[in-house]
Amino acid sequence: MSQLWSKIRYGVRWNPAERLALATRALNLQKVKSIDISMDPLHHDNLSIRTFWHSIMAPKVRLTNPNVRVKTEIRNDRRGPFFVTTLDDGSKLHISTENMTAMDVIMNFNRLTGQPELGKAGTRPRAKI
Repeated sequence: MSQLWSKIRYGVRWNPAERLALATRALNLQKVKSIDISMDPLHHDNLSIRTFWHSIMAPKVRLTNPNVRVKTEIRNDRRGPFFVTTLDDGSKLHISTENMTAMDVIMNFNRLTGQPELGKAGTRPRAKI
């Protein structure tokens, strides 16, 4: 294999679980007023919104804005999952998570709220919770 192809293939190699962890590390709810999650538990594309829900409820993420309101609506209408985020300036972000991975959902949320898409890699000191 030539040098060019080895460099191209080297850039493609990434671990999805590691990228999800880095995206979760960059989550910050400072500019968020509320998050309304709406999902059908029997829909086939629920994993990404469930992972997002779990990620924003983590204690370290909640400490970035303890006043954020997270409301969940469980539906039975076979529509795709989505969530609506209300920002401090009054604007609303409607994100449909159907056919998206959890990493893509969190990275888009970070980008749309003005945060970096991925957090810094490496170890960090333990926060006192």
